[in-house]
Amino acid sequence: MFTSAFVFLLLVVAMAKAQPTATAEPQKVITVTNGELEGQWGPLERCPPGSRAVSFRTRNELATPLFDDTALNTIVLYCNDELATNFTSTPGFSGDFLQIVTCPFGGYLTKFILRVSPSSGSSSSSDKTAANDIRFMCSNGYEINGPGNTGGDWGQESGECLDGICGMETRVQPFDGGLGHYDNTALNDVRFTCC
Repeated sequence: MFTSAFVFLLLVVAMAKAQPTATAEPQKVITVTNGELEGQWGPLERCPPGSRAVSFRTRNELATPLFDDTALNTIVLYCNDELATNFTSTPGFSGDFLQIVTCPFGGYLTKFILRVSPSSGSSSSSDKTAANDIRFMCSNGYEINGPGNTGGDWGQESGECLDGICGMETRVQPFDGGLGHYDNTALNDVRFTCC
């Protein structure tokens, strides 16, 4: 009797493990329509569980006449966890890191606008830079932006993450440099995952 009960219990456990488990709802992703297409999407990086992005900084190659400019290279997000975790997706390869900009009065990042110099329609003699600057809106109504590059135009505002931005993926053209490829763009597009 003990053996058949034991076998029955094993069978029940095996059947329970075979049942499909409920999957978590996909997280909302916010994007803009003016991003460029060069490069590959990097990995999704995220704030630690229970935290969200409250600050950002960028790495920009500021305009240099006669040389190839890449403008906005890297975006770094800073989270409101106790370690002030910061992360990026795929980093660019040039420029200087600019100051950290934070949502004031306890706000957090909820949506963004990207400034882009489109490569389509550019003459072959003009320097292509793709993304030039980014601006974020905070949960408390404030708008924050860093001292990015001024090329291109601001696009449409993204959708909104009501509970804040927690993740990021960037599309970056890797450095091709040297003879034969003289016009690099670095960061072309970005998308953010909501909390």
